[in-house]
Amino acid sequence: MGTQEVITETQIKQRLLDLEEQNRKLQQELLEERKNTNFTQTYPKGWERIRNLIQSNPGAARLYSVLSEHIDGNCGAVVADQ
Repeated sequence: MGTQEVITETQIKQRLLDLEEQNRKLQQELLEERKNTNFTQTYPKGWERIRNLIQSNPGAARLYSVLSEHIDGNCGAVVADQ
């Protein structure tokens, strides 16, 4: 026959705190998923610029694409580190 455990008020409170923390983490993860990280958008004028660069200066086009890939979405900055 199975045993029955007695759960104390302290254990109940701790479990509730654990569940609240799990819920907070889940909500944070869902919020992060909605941020569209690893997503870039190019407007028609940007595509025109890319086509012109590819045709006139392929090296500049490669640099432009690297900068575009690594630009910060919040402030539009690219930081280089040696």
